[in-house]
Parts: sequence; structure tokens; C-alpha cells
Amino acid sequence: MKVALIEPKPPINVYFFLTKLPLLGNLFLGTMLKKAGHEVKVFKEEIIPVYNEKNDTLHPFLKEADIVGLTAIAHTINRAYQIADAIKRQFPGKKIIMGGNHPSALPNEALQHADQVVVGEGENVVLDIFEGRNTDKIVYGTRVNMNNVPIIDLGLLQGYGIKKKKINMKYAPIMASRGCPHDCIFCSVTQMFGRKYRIKDADLVMEEVMTRYSEGFRKAFFYDDNFAANHVKTKIFLEKLIRADLDFTWSSQFITQVAKDKELVTMLKRAKCATLFIGVESINPGALKDYNKNHTVQMVRESVNTLVNAGLDVHSMFIIGADSDTEATIDKTIQFSKESGSRTAQFSILFPIPGTQLYKQMKEKNRIYINDWNYYDGSHSVILPKNISPLKLQKKLIQAYRRFYSTRILWWLASRVGFFVWKIINKKYMKYIRYFTRKLKKEGIVKDGILTIKGLKTDSIPRVLPETITRK
Repeated sequence: MKVALIEPKPPINVYFFLTKLPLLGNLFLGTMLKKAGHEVKVFKEEIIPVYNEKNDTLHPFLKEADIVGLTAIAHTINRAYQIADAIKRQFPGKKIIMGGNHPSALPNEALQHADQVVVGEGENVVLDIFEGRNTDKIVYGTRVNMNNVPIIDLGLLQGYGIKKKKINMKYAPIMASRGCPHDCIFCSVTQMFGRKYRIKDADLVMEEVMTRYSEGFRKAFFYDDNFAANHVKTKIFLEKLIRADLDFTWSSQFITQVAKDKELVTMLKRAKCATLFIGVESINPGALKDYNKNHTVQMVRESVNTLVNAGLDVHSMFIIGADSDTEATIDKTIQFSKESGSRTAQFSILFPIPGTQLYKQMKEKNRIYINDWNYYDGSHSVILPKNISPLKLQKKLIQAYRRFYSTRILWWLASRVGFFVWKIINKKYMKYIRYFTRKLKKEGIVKDGILTIKGLKTDSIPRVLPETITRK
């Protein structure tokens, strides 16, 4: 059987530094299908597009494939639907399966474009679905034992090419754990992987590291959402990595609490951890409470300071637009980002990912004013803020990047070029939120940038971005 697995492209990639890194779901499932004897090709559309909407043509392999699988998140789901509809239009009998964060949260929506939808993790059900033993419209995956997850076959990826006998990818993609014991209101990790932290045995992780190393990789990115949630088991792996003494640097995502364990910080440095992606989110205490973050402003300051002083690079990640955020608190967060010692920073506007607590809250309160999934990427305001207008919030995001990256000429140029392109692509969107902000003021929903009681009860907020504004 021939199988095509696709990661659709987003309307705009706001996380440009991860452009070539694929989502791992398709690679895990593809590796299992290949081992079962099937011919599998995995496509990341930012490398090889699989559908040209201008002339309605599909990639040749999609025409040959018996089954097409699409994995999508919120801001790639419209493209997934577009691809699926094109396949069904040209090949009505071809089977289409969808999975990933967005279809898991809204399976009935996804079923309008697919034959089957997988909710949650797919490894335990993939063979039964693709080989036809499970024909349920909605299939619920079960939690996977991480020790049973295979080492992914990077040879399944299409379009990356081979450079010096190595796949042309800067960072080896690796995952050592799933799940997170915390439950931030904006995060989809617990919805997809649960709050129980599951970590792969250290020997198996080292086996994967050595596999990638033998393939020529000298850098890696661990996709773990909370790499060191279990300090004891993390140290076992780090000790093995230290003893191996490889010319191999790596990065992953951590929470601020990692810095409390001084032994762990020392081991991270010795194990050649290059960058810690830290979910700082804000230095507004009210915002941290709004987000249900398990740290304080003091912990944030101490954590970043400890890591920087240990000689580790920190990539601080911030979210602006909490109910407790004002222009002043956002300015303080931006100022902290500059003074913190973080080598790089990432800023996002709070947005409600389907399946999260935030999505449920905002939907119940009628505060979602853009329902076009293309805009659910963290670079657009899609929910009505409480203490700042949508337009000012949008401008604060641009200001945050400009201020943080103002001291290094290349980064300064990159940030300005990036947002110049963003503004061109989002011309209609910016026109709309200017209009929408004026409308809110006129109707008394917002006064001096603050959501009024009338605003909290209004039914006049548009449910869908007008057709004339929607990005084409």
C-alpha cells in the first residue's frame, strides 16, 4: 500500500527559525507503516508543496497513494482542508485520514473533509486504521509508552536532499518525553498528550542520539514540551550524554523551575545544551495568574539570571494580551526581555487554541472576534482583550520585536524585514482591526482601551472575519 503523510504549510511562518523542522507525528506513524511493509512518503509543505491551487494540480505521489494522511494545527488546518477537498474532488474514492492538535480538538469539523479522524496520539491505532481493521469515523488514540515509540526514519522526508551524505537538515529532530504536569490555560499539550509525564528510557534516547550522530548530525532539537519535568530521569540521560563526550549540541523547551536545581543546570552545561527555550510568558503577576502559570515574577528573574550566569543561552518566550495586561505591563515585559540577558526572544499574542481552557472561556464569553483559523498563530489578535484595544495590542507585538532586536544590526534588519513582509501579507487584516477597534469604541464596548461591562455582554462582536478581509 502507498501512503502519503502531509504537514500542510501555514499562511505565513512566524516561527521562521524552525522552518525546516518537521512535526514528528507523521514521522513516527510513517516509520511504523514502513516497518509494516508499506511504501511511505512524508511531505512538509514548506519544503515541497503537494497542491497548487492556481492550476488545481496535486503532487504525483498523491495521485498514486492509496491513503493520504494530514496532520494539522490551528493555523494550518485550512490548508489541510483545501488539500483534502482537492484530493476528493479529483479522486473521490481515495481515503483521507486527519489527525493532530486541531482535528483532535474539533473532530466533527475535520470529518467534513476526511473519511476518518484520529483524536490524540496515533501510534497505537495507526496500523488498524491504515490497514482497514478500524473503520470508525472518529478513532480515539491511547497514551503511548514512550519506550515503544520507534526511532524515526528521516529518509521518509521528501525534498530535503542529501548534503555531504547527510539529510539537508540543520537540527536532528528528537523526542524523549510527552505530556506536562502543568496545565496552562493557553496550552494544547495536556489536551493532546495529557498531564502525566512520560519519559523514554535514557538508553533508548542515547541510542537515538547516536543514530543521528552517525548520520552526520552535530546539532539536535528535542521536541519535548517540558524537557526536564522529571529531574532524576533527566540527570540519568545527561550523565550518559556527558560520558559519551560527543561533538553534539542540542536545545529544548524547559520551565523556569529547571534553574532551581543547580546540579541539573551544571549538567546541562556539561552535556552541551546550547539553548534553553523558557516559557517566561510575562512579568506581570496578574498575567501569570491568568495563564495559570506555576511560577512567580521573582522565579522568572532568578531563573533566567541563573541560566545566563551558568553560560547557557536562553530563548525567552513571552505571551502578551492577558486579561490583566495593560499597555504599561506589556511595556515592562518587553523591557525585561531586553534586560534579562536572554540571547533571543519570542513574542506571541494570546490566542485560543481549540481544546484549551482559554478557547472554552473565550467562546463562552463571546470574546472571539476572528474565527478564521489562518490567524491562530500568535502573531494576530483574535480575541477581544480586556485592558487594551486589539489595534494597540497588535502594535505592541511589533514593538516588542523591534525593541528586543534593536542592538544587533543583523537581527535588527531581520526583524524589520520580517515584519515588513508580515504587514504586506496582513494588509487586509490590519485594515480590519483598525475598523473593528473604531467600531468597539463607537458602540461603547471599549472605552479608553478597556473592555466595558457592555462589552462583556455584547452580542455584536463579529463571529467570522468578513469575506472581503480574509487572507487569500
